[in-house]
Amino acid sequence: MFRRTKDEPVIAEELPDRIDELDHCAMTPEQIGLYQAVLDSLITGAGSEEQDARKGQVLAAITALKQICNHPAAYHHDGSPLEGRSGKLARLEEIVDSVFAADERVLVFTHFAEWGQRLAEHLTERTGTPVACYHGGLSRTARDQIITEFQNGTGPGALVLSLKAGGTGLNLTAASHVVLYDRWWNPAVEDQARDRAWRIGQTRTVISHRLVCPGTVDERVEEVVAGKRRIAELVLPKSSSLADLDADQLRVALGLRTDELLTEDDVEVPA
Repeated sequence: MFRRTKDEPVIAEELPDRIDELDHCAMTPEQIGLYQAVLDSLITGAGSEEQDARKGQVLAAITALKQICNHPAAYHHDGSPLEGRSGKLARLEEIVDSVFAADERVLVFTHFAEWGQRLAEHLTERTGTPVACYHGGLSRTARDQIITEFQNGTGPGALVLSLKAGGTGLNLTAASHVVLYDRWWNPAVEDQARDRAWRIGQTRTVISHRLVCPGTVDERVEEVVAGKRRIAELVLPKSSSLADLDADQLRVALGLRTDELLTEDDVEVPA
């Protein structure tokens, strides 16, 4: 069995152009306050737990910080209204509006399946077009139906997918836009998600948006993905994980970088 890759010249010639964009999204005051509260709670307990428990606390805090970067409701899980509370959501709405105006289709990937369902509901209300969420909790029949309907649909459309369930094996060339709403540490996982649209059979230029809140854990992920590995560099020589960091090191590794933090006033409103 032989497997062809996109690095092969013959394959590359069959693929359309691809544009990768890094979109900086402003944090709302609500997001900034929640982010700092979670970080303060983590730092207060630094060094007071056993190693295994400490590792779990750090990983849970990183997940919470990523959810807060997505949207306060993604962190609270409270079903509260979404409008006007997240810079990422505001940017996603701009992208979807532009895609729909061009009569095209877009894929939106998130690491959090529950948040993906909220996004699908929100986009359905906003656009007046049904937007499904493809995730691992669905039956195989339901997932196949979602893909078929999206691929065979006409006119503007959107599909939200969990990164784990929708990142590989799917042909979604009906979309020419991809949004990575939240970031994952492994760049190959993100590339596989983007390549659901950028593959043989695609005839249009594929535009991929990676959404990042500057000065937050989002940006640390971007540094890892870009090969800078800032978090790894902060770990002491004998350390093996973030759980080994003391309070000051955790503050540097995960805390808000106020000199880089965007607020809503720093973002230009599109004409």
